[in-house]
Amino acid sequence: MKVGSLRYLPSTEHAWQRETDIVIIGAGAAGLSAALDVSRRGHRVIVLSKGSLRGGSTLLAQGGLAAVMDNGDSQDSHAYDTLIAAAGLADEVAVRELVAAAPGAVRYLVELGARFDNGPLGLEGGHSHRRIVHAGGDAIGTELHRVLREAVLNSDVEIMENTAAIDALTNSSGDVVGIIAGRISHTNDPALDVGVIAARAVVIATGGFGQAFSSSTNPAEATGDGLALAARAGAEITNVEFVQFHPTVLYIPGQRGRSPLITEAIRGAGARIVDTEGTPVMEGRHPRGDLAPRDVVSCAMFQRMHSPSDSLTHLWLDARAIGELRLEKEFPTTVGLCRLAGVDPASELIPIAPSAHYACGGVRADLDGNSSIRGLYAIGEAASTGVHGANRLASNSLTEALISGRRLARQLDVALSSRSGPLAPADFVDPASGRGVDASARETLATKMSTHVGVVRERSGLESILDTLESAPNSPAAALDLATLEATNLHTVSLMAAYAASLREESRGCHRRSDFPAASDRWARSIPLQVFEGEIVAQVEAVVGA
Repeated sequence: MKVGSLRYLPSTEHAWQRETDIVIIGAGAAGLSAALDVSRRGHRVIVLSKGSLRGGSTLLAQGGLAAVMDNGDSQDSHAYDTLIAAAGLADEVAVRELVAAAPGAVRYLVELGARFDNGPLGLEGGHSHRRIVHAGGDAIGTELHRVLREAVLNSDVEIMENTAAIDALTNSSGDVVGIIAGRISHTNDPALDVGVIAARAVVIATGGFGQAFSSSTNPAEATGDGLALAARAGAEITNVEFVQFHPTVLYIPGQRGRSPLITEAIRGAGARIVDTEGTPVMEGRHPRGDLAPRDVVSCAMFQRMHSPSDSLTHLWLDARAIGELRLEKEFPTTVGLCRLAGVDPASELIPIAPSAHYACGGVRADLDGNSSIRGLYAIGEAASTGVHGANRLASNSLTEALISGRRLARQLDVALSSRSGPLAPADFVDPASGRGVDASARETLATKMSTHVGVVRERSGLESILDTLESAPNSPAAALDLATLEATNLHTVSLMAAYAASLREESRGCHRRSDFPAASDRWARSIPLQVFEGEIVAQVEAVVGA
């Protein structure tokens, strides 16, 4: 199956220059925890946030932190649940390291001032025990972001808000030695104010790429910027075909972009997914019913919505048995979102449909953040550490973000000792340039991504989206603006995800193909992708033994 060429960004003149030890791209849980710890070790840190420091995906999280905090639970059980959800593609060593460090991550947040709920631990899909640490009922993201933001603002970390990362800067040896960044103007001039930040380490903590789809739980900023930047720099990318679709996302007719999430914990409290007849969709499909792993639930919902007898735009979540008092106490965010949309979950069924939620793959890295390129690191959702494999276990991601952020700080403390001395502009190699992608193509691409690279895929649909990506129009903009930057980055991540999905001829975890409905031992490995001279190359032979 043919894959189109990568699109590069328009070249820019640099109007300003900065220098620091570490530049962290992204201000979510992973980026802020790394920034805080590395600053405390005496290093200069700049954090780039494409929007306000009060934005991003972390703030929207409703689930919690997965950690063994109860005597009736065990780390072996947490690891087992994670490995089962990952459908054979997780790195067991990384999983066990995460599980062992998870309780310490919770205690660390308490030391920073986090206020967690005192009630029983939560239960979510794929978990065999109650091990989800909540805050504010279903407002873990708000509390986590609050405590990290306050700690960072009271530290020596420098925050550059409304600043977008554009491309990595490399030296003649191919090491990453900084980034090109653009300050976003809120005036009538859409062009970015472009400059250079020289750094001894560049950290990608930009989250996922949910905005590549027409419906997503991700915020508007989630356009795959870090992943695309790393790909253009030649970093190895893995598992991007595994996009987790959250089963219970509030369905609002005509809604595009970000859709409100209905936390999985509400199913742990007794809510059930039903069809128009009130029949439970998950009954008889999995031993854990509505609390099966997310890939299982989303696929079951897709099949019911597209059954031969009828075609449905959405299903329903029945939470009425939980009761109004408990709903308002334990799930205030969910109740508020529903009522804002005109639905009272205490007395009415909640319309829901699967929606793009979490990228299980990304820049290949270990839990210390090391990528395949010297000087470039990746943590959080933007990284593929081997923890999530083919499907993420619920609430493991915030835990991973904190653990990898703090481990990265220790790693950088050692690594920076060998990268001392000033960085001169003469050391920089200009990145490849092109015309970028026209922002007007975004809606068409997102619609086709949801249709053909959604919950269930098949060959002709994947060929169609790859053809559409190949023919996407170039940007007419004379200067680089945010719209062109985001459209080009979304084109890059969509191209990689669709290409990897076309190569993986099996169904595993989040990747389901109707033309290859079973898992295959020949594909029980990640597919490494890498860009060489503008072409995406997949090491398929290493995967299938051809």
